[in-house]
Amino acid sequence: MLFLPDSCGRFSVGATTFKLPVSTKVLGTAKIRGNSHSDGGPSVKPALQLDEVIFTAYYPADIKGRNIKKGLDWLLRPLQASLHGYAHYSGISTWFLWPIVYLYGRLLKIPVYPNAPLLRQRPTASPEHTQARSETCLSSWPLVIFSHGLGGSRTAYSQVCTRLASSGRVVLAIQHRDGSGHAFISSTTGPGLYVKEEDLIWTSNEEKTMINFRQQQLTFRRYEIYLTFHSFKQFIQDGYKGSSHGLRPIDKEFIDWSSWLSDVDTKAVECEKDVLLAGHSFGGATVASKAYLQNVQRLIPVVQFTILSMDPPAGVSAPIPVHKALILDPWLEPIPSPGPRPPQGPGDILPQLLVINSEKFSLWKDHFARLIGVVQAWEPEKRRILTILRSQHESFSDFSLLPLVSRRPARIVMDRIVELSEAFIDGNVDKFVNEIATRKMEIRIVGKKPDGSPQRQLVGEVGELSESDPTASDTSIPLFKSIGLSQAKAAEAAKNAKSANVLRNLIVSYDLAEARLDEKQATVITAFAGQLAKTESVEPDEQAFAIRAILQGKLKSVDQVNAAVKYLEKFKAPINELEFDTECGVGFSITSEELHDAVTSYIRENSVTGWPNLGSVISGVKASPALRWANPLEVKNAVEKAFTETFGAKEAAKPKAKDPKKEKAAQPTATASEAAVGSSSSNRKPVFEEGFLGALHKPGENPQIRPELREQHLRVTDGQVWTRFPPEPNGYLHIGHSKAIFVNFGYAAHHGGKCYLRFDDTNPEKEEARYFQSIIEVIRWLGFEPWKITYSSDYFDQLYDLAIELIKRDKAYVCHCTQEQIKADRGEKISAPKACVHRSRPIQESLDEFKKMTDGYYRPKEANLRMKMDLTDGNPQMWDLTAYRVLDASHHRTLDKWKVYPTYDYTHCLVDSFENISHSLCTTEFIASRQSYEWLCDALDVYKPRQSEFGRLSLQGTISSKRKILQLVDEGYVSGWDDPRLYTLIALRRRGVPPGAILSFVSTLGVSTAASNIQIARFEQTVRQYLEGSAPRLFMVMRPLKVIIENVPDDYLVMVDKPFHPKNPQLGSSQIPFTRTIYIDADDFRLEDSKDYFRLAPGKSVGLFQAPYPITCTSYKTDSASGEVTEVFCRLEDSGTPPKPKAYIQWVAEHASSGSPVRIDETRIFHPLFKSDNPLAATPDFKADINPNSMEVIKGAMVEVSFWPLAKRCVADALEEARARSAKIKATPGAGSHDAHTPEITPEQLAGKECVRFQGLRVAYLAVDSESRLGALDEPSDVTPGIRQGDYLVLNRIASLKEDAGKGI
Repeated sequence: MLFLPDSCGRFSVGATTFKLPVSTKVLGTAKIRGNSHSDGGPSVKPALQLDEVIFTAYYPADIKGRNIKKGLDWLLRPLQASLHGYAHYSGISTWFLWPIVYLYGRLLKIPVYPNAPLLRQRPTASPEHTQARSETCLSSWPLVIFSHGLGGSRTAYSQVCTRLASSGRVVLAIQHRDGSGHAFISSTTGPGLYVKEEDLIWTSNEEKTMINFRQQQLTFRRYEIYLTFHSFKQFIQDGYKGSSHGLRPIDKEFIDWSSWLSDVDTKAVECEKDVLLAGHSFGGATVASKAYLQNVQRLIPVVQFTILSMDPPAGVSAPIPVHKALILDPWLEPIPSPGPRPPQGPGDILPQLLVINSEKFSLWKDHFARLIGVVQAWEPEKRRILTILRSQHESFSDFSLLPLVSRRPARIVMDRIVELSEAFIDGNVDKFVNEIATRKMEIRIVGKKPDGSPQRQLVGEVGELSESDPTASDTSIPLFKSIGLSQAKAAEAAKNAKSANVLRNLIVSYDLAEARLDEKQATVITAFAGQLAKTESVEPDEQAFAIRAILQGKLKSVDQVNAAVKYLEKFKAPINELEFDTECGVGFSITSEELHDAVTSYIRENSVTGWPNLGSVISGVKASPALRWANPLEVKNAVEKAFTETFGAKEAAKPKAKDPKKEKAAQPTATASEAAVGSSSSNRKPVFEEGFLGALHKPGENPQIRPELREQHLRVTDGQVWTRFPPEPNGYLHIGHSKAIFVNFGYAAHHGGKCYLRFDDTNPEKEEARYFQSIIEVIRWLGFEPWKITYSSDYFDQLYDLAIELIKRDKAYVCHCTQEQIKADRGEKISAPKACVHRSRPIQESLDEFKKMTDGYYRPKEANLRMKMDLTDGNPQMWDLTAYRVLDASHHRTLDKWKVYPTYDYTHCLVDSFENISHSLCTTEFIASRQSYEWLCDALDVYKPRQSEFGRLSLQGTISSKRKILQLVDEGYVSGWDDPRLYTLIALRRRGVPPGAILSFVSTLGVSTAASNIQIARFEQTVRQYLEGSAPRLFMVMRPLKVIIENVPDDYLVMVDKPFHPKNPQLGSSQIPFTRTIYIDADDFRLEDSKDYFRLAPGKSVGLFQAPYPITCTSYKTDSASGEVTEVFCRLEDSGTPPKPKAYIQWVAEHASSGSPVRIDETRIFHPLFKSDNPLAATPDFKADINPNSMEVIKGAMVEVSFWPLAKRCVADALEEARARSAKIKATPGAGSHDAHTPEITPEQLAGKECVRFQGLRVAYLAVDSESRLGALDEPSDVTPGIRQGDYLVLNRIASLKEDAGKGI
């Protein structure tokens, strides 16, 4: 006898299977063919015929003093039906399956007590269980209804069902008879098997697809669930009425029915409230799917199904009082429009929802986007999506726990499924999730699938949880693309949370993903959602009317949608279609003659004087009610024609006279100067003394409104240059940041000043600890040491006090406008701004409102503190910027102290002032902000630093957008933010690019106000030049070819002295063995010689770098199958006068005692990640430009044995330098100071494996990858380095060799 794992709960579990005969009802028109297993039934029969309902009840059992044998058959009887059912479902031969079915069918039991009495004495819950359950209805068991998935049955989920029952619940597991289970037995029609598409016979003109049949199956399941609930509820109320009335057992054994009967005071099972509805896979879809809108144009709900979608079937039952819905790994793909019916009234609410997903289904992007669309219908506080790491779709059933095949991970996953389910039912899911390992959804690449696509996996261990936020914008993008939006437009639509939520609801509610919209219609729908987000006056009936108008092609433009929303705000259903069409320009038409007459009339009535009025006339004509919907281009052409007729032809503008100027030398632009900049000459000024940086003001020369402020500043700084580098800790730094780091730290250092590293941590919603640490580490890796590490949050108290002062000076006010209204008042940066309605509120009122903001009275976006600036100024940065906003987020340093947080525009200049910055150096996108920067300092009468702007740096063919890089990481195009194909600084470091090469690159470019968009080739040339004189050179063969020197003995050995660099003796030298067996690169040998070929070939000699003699090929061996050369036999020319070789090649020797050669597990060759210089111009989005061959992996390369001592020395030297720098900064009073919460970067973090760099001679510049495992690097210095057990050596190509592009890699 074999048993599934015992439930091990508080109660023993009983199981009774019930049957409810019903009047035969056929649903749908599909039929299926009979088969040899139908016991003589008809050859064709209805696919969905409801004649009885069967379910198994799992429940707490009273077995005390009773002789009940434990064990319920796991496989349905007769076994022949199960055998043919599983064979048909899986497509596997019955001959293969029958031993398995026979084994488990005869021996495997569910550990329950069949037909045991229901336990009636329910004890008080133990302390570890929820109080809520112990305080309510102690004598009534709560009810769970469970719906199985495809291929399942009423016993296939016994682990979930029995464990829930053992903790004090009655679980009704339904045996669906809709052809979704592997098999079923009907009293009237005999055995039924799983229904496939090829089994179906359609007898009507309806859509003949499996999706259509799935809809009918869901309708069928709905009947089964309601009949199950209704009959069981009647059974609990009235008791068992005998085998001829209502619900009856399928077994004929004696059953103590009295235990099930409710009495006057207590109910055996609670059926009046708090029912839990649960399901797996297709059963999950049964729980949560919406009304199917078959006729999209008319928006008529034709087929409505599932429990959460609508009212119960007529005459079947009252609604099921579903309190919670538990959906296990739902399979939504075959459903046309999943999701619950929206609430219809005040009392109509959706139940609490928990979705537990498998890892595979969460990584299934399109399907997961569909799930997100379903879950969006729930209020945020009533929904949750959790993924169990390493779980599979079958992990939720018994199949993963079958004896003989079960594994520990499967048991861990099942434990987690049940624990989560119980915590959810008990109302403790939040507490449970907080107490165990829960991660944000992070994806890593763990290999490749057979089709070559990346194999993805969630980061974490088996059984851990990953939580998904249905409101995250990146989860909405696939849903938005499903209606026809491009990637760019979908991403844009997801940015605004409010309008994105409305759009999601429209897509789900009106099944727009199935409407086959074109992109223009999708854009109009998106605009409609944006307008709905701004109003609450358009009811569902009016929304449906507008959607229908869009789908029918009546509303074609954003202007028409805007007009439609305004109309629907005023007029409610039923809508006057004729009036609506007129108001929204539907069907508007005008002839060219009518348009010409209207324009001529406008010119005459408004006394237009001539061509200078052309623009205003075009605008005026467009704005007139009669011509509002006319084609703008036709209006423009008509106005110009009327102007020509009235005022004559337009005269060409006369060119302005040029003043005579002295001829100036051409000033190259950033792009043109790329070719002009060469190596620095010895007499060239440092970059900090010429151009933009050379022209900066001296400390103290920045003007102040009061002389005392200047004097006070100079006393603090002692006249030194003080700068700062102020990154936002919301992402990893990229190559563009290296210029800002170089300018700020370098300029201060050049002038003997100081540079702060200040984290602009004013947005706690986006900041993460990993970014703080990475930024500090990167800056120190580049060779800079911050004078102090500070945070904008260090000054929150001072900033808040100054905000109060700003209000008191009538320079700020509290605004309650929506974000949309603020944008409209500001003129959207294209028209003159308008004053906010709150701008003139009394000072005391703003002080009181600001206090309420601080005390948490307002939710985010309900109130903002805005600066009262200058609306008449032409600079939008002077149009009442926001100073403080409400954020409902905990800060990494101040925790929950603040409910309001300052903005960048308010914080930046004031913190610069607090820290006495003499030169606030930033990139040119902040030019417009300089005016508001200075305004705020003067408004508060504080020291005013001087902001100066330089051009930013970017590389062609790369992307630096955090959002886009995150897409590449999440979708598996790159392995992470440090993937060497990216141009983040951590990626360049991992690739092996020396920090000095990056600084040399930036310095060579110079600093000006022009943006620098540089070719990648120029960056790589700088790296190559830097490594040329500093990288040791090692012999290396990428594709080894074995060479045996026949005329020397087997133990032949010559130790060859070899310098690491022929022109840099300071790098030292090494000894390498030269033996009878060596390896050369396969590219250095040919079978066919030619005049222009000088390397090895049969009968030909070639020199070996640093070897004592050349070699001559005498013969070779080939592979009989492929014909490739596998070995070459040579003669060492060590006698007489050796031939003078015309070429030399590199080599490595085989010498086991010295560890030669060093075998490289992987050599990674990186090519450009994108195919063009401007990936952002690609369509439909930048990912279309990705180079599919951006990384090449070569396995089995070899390098000389001196690699080991060189690697150990490189790491030791880097570590010594890092320690010396750390000691120096610690010895400088005040330098490097920071608080205890700032991440401490150790010297070991600065001396990574990437500092092991070398030139593979005639190959490339290479570095050791961080994924390498090299045990020798962790050993003491006196231990001879070499390969160790468990080592795995990976090299990254830093750059190719310019001088031999054909030979290099």
